[in-house]
Amino acid sequence: MKKLIISGFMLLCTCCYTAFASMLPANTLFQAPTMNVEGTANSIVSKLDKSLFLTNAQKPKLLTIVTNYLKQKLIVQPLQQSNLAAYNTKLNSMQHGLQIKLKPLLTLTQYTEYMGLKPKSYDETNILSQLYY
Repeated sequence: MKKLIISGFMLLCTCCYTAFASMLPANTLFQAPTMNVEGTANSIVSKLDKSLFLTNAQKPKLLTIVTNYLKQKLIVQPLQQSNLAAYNTKLNSMQHGLQIKLKPLLTLTQYTEYMGLKPKSYDETNILSQLYY
């Protein structure tokens, strides 16, 4: 009798879990990273190279800086859904750190041009949005 009650209880729990899980969007259950960091970093550096005319010495350093920034951004991204104020604070801090690292790497002309490349708002079709937003 105990086995029948335990089996019934386990079946009930399984049904409840399945019913609950099916009501949630698929990306809520197993949320994968939303960005290929290395690919995105390479695309950003490639686009910046065309606009800023980077030297061969600047490209690998810029790639390292951008890759590290995107990795940090990926780590804090869940806060965007759970705590927007904390996310904005961390993102602003990270962007400030990015600018501090870029200033000595780029010439004054390149840095000025870089700042002018900022899109007016986040645009999924513009890879540079990943640096500014």
